[in-house]
Amino acid sequence: MTRVACTIDGRPVRVPAGTSLIEAARAVGVEIPHFCWHPHLPVAGNCRMCVVEIQGSPKLEIACNTPAREGMVVRTDTSAVRAARRAAMEFLLANHPLDCPICDQSGECLLQEHWDVHARHASRLRDPKVVKGKRIDVGTDLVLDQERCIACTRCVRFSEVVTGTRDLAIAGRSDHHRIGAAEGTRITHAYQGCLAEICPVGALTSRDFRFRKRVWWLEEVPSICPGCATGCNVRVCFQDDTVHRILPRRNDAVNRSWICDEGRGLYAELLAPGRPLLGRVDGRPAALEEALAAAAARLRAARRPGLVLGGQATVEALVALVRLVERALPGARLFRVAGPDPGRTPWSDAILVHADKDPDTRGVDLLAARAGPVGDGGALRDALPDLDALLVLEDDALGRLGIEAAPPVVALAFHGHRTAAAAAVLIPVAGAWEQDGTLVNAAGRIQRLRRASRPAGEPVPAYVAIHGIGALLGADRGCGTPEPVEGHVR
Repeated sequence: MTRVACTIDGRPVRVPAGTSLIEAARAVGVEIPHFCWHPHLPVAGNCRMCVVEIQGSPKLEIACNTPAREGMVVRTDTSAVRAARRAAMEFLLANHPLDCPICDQSGECLLQEHWDVHARHASRLRDPKVVKGKRIDVGTDLVLDQERCIACTRCVRFSEVVTGTRDLAIAGRSDHHRIGAAEGTRITHAYQGCLAEICPVGALTSRDFRFRKRVWWLEEVPSICPGCATGCNVRVCFQDDTVHRILPRRNDAVNRSWICDEGRGLYAELLAPGRPLLGRVDGRPAALEEALAAAAARLRAARRPGLVLGGQATVEALVALVRLVERALPGARLFRVAGPDPGRTPWSDAILVHADKDPDTRGVDLLAARAGPVGDGGALRDALPDLDALLVLEDDALGRLGIEAAPPVVALAFHGHRTAAAAAVLIPVAGAWEQDGTLVNAAGRIQRLRRASRPAGEPVPAYVAIHGIGALLGADRGCGTPEPVEGHVR
């Protein structure tokens, strides 16, 4: 790859040829203000906030559409640049409503941030502001306020090049422009949350998060979406052990800057009414210690136990279960059940959503190769009459196979699915964003989950529960706390 060397504000930088000056400046810690530019959308160059001075150029240039060139000398904070940015901000704010205190974008609005740094001017407008539509229903998860739109066209370009739906457009010119959905249509695609997120102001907002929480109260941790095998990188936003929203985290190799709406809404599963929060033994509620003891007793007494490796489990939990078999249950048979998950919508697309709704199927593949013979769903169905105990790790094995009757089941479950409901012993386990762990996506990329909240009730990470069972079976040396893995699996 050809690289070029240039200087930005006196800082030398080498970047791949074709890199925009905005990204080149970021590489040396210089943030060039912008509204319309986005790293994963075509360049529009219409906001004029990213102007810079380039040595030898007779006029200011926009950094979003100017690639770095060998020997280029760029200055981003000269008097001419500051004057141009101030003028651009004055035009953008001329008719913008002064409703920051009640705007849902307040606290993460680029217009607020850039005014504070690059403008701070008093309005010279003496005429009434142009009035446009407010609280317009444009989508199943979108609300539009036309007065706040600054015509950056990010949403229009997203609809053209990402979803291909072309359902948003800007009509009119100058201060009489209006953004809106095509006449007689309503946005229904699965990436509406991305439209709300890439809007740099409060023009497009999400119904799911609208007026739910002020963003400056929220903390964030980087993590992974557990919705499918794509393994989108996300930011989990939470306050006081409650997750309030999920945002995409940029990873050009996995999900770029996007995430589907279904993935955004998975935080609701943490507080879903049917989620197991307490253990259960033979149909009655039980404390976690009692459930672990009951599980260990069932496995100890079983002459022909079976164990199911679930694709919802982390690599740490899968490793713990394999070690448990090696050290305490050498006669146990291992299974994995592929196929549609009854608890997930069976859909996929060419953008991000994978048909496999298990986030760690590749991790199961790796562990299955290490563990020796591992039977599939058909083998499990055939073996059920001979098994006298079945431990299922984070999988609705009975639901996938359509089985009603089974040997006594020990279920380590996050969801309240058929397997959890039928279990003789139920051990509640933590969700993806309630633990640290590792997942391997469909491309073999090893990625880290990070804990954002603590669960209500008694759920624990599945590997902790397996460690507890192993301790009761006399195999507690390292069976539940493997070292995290890193890297990429080919």
